[in-house]
Amino acid sequence: LVDHFNTHLCVCDEGTLQRSARRLGEVISMHRRPGSVVILTGDFNVFGGFENSQALRYLRGEYGDNPNPLEDTFRVFSPSGNGETFPGGKIDYIMADIGTPVYASWIDRETV
Repeated sequence: LVDHFNTHLCVCDEGTLQRSARRLGEVISMHRRPGSVVILTGDFNVFGGFENSQALRYLRGEYGDNPNPLEDTFRVFSPSGNGETFPGGKIDYIMADIGTPVYASWIDRETV
């Protein structure tokens, strides 16, 4: 049982992105089915800090009170790999419930 959520966050300041991440957490909590695995995909536009932005840290359960922490599937598979999806950093993500098995993950740079 999988509940898939998709988003495209604004190109905006760090505080607004963090509030958007908090809202995503609320929506996931309201709509996920009992026993489901959550997958969250999207362009998060986290230019201020990229993987260490407040928004990503909130979604990972490292900042704030996110009741459904997620992890970046690319980082599960490749903790030190080049995660760049935009010049200078990573803004695009496939996230899943912590502990979700990840058998492969890569960033397609051939079709860009």
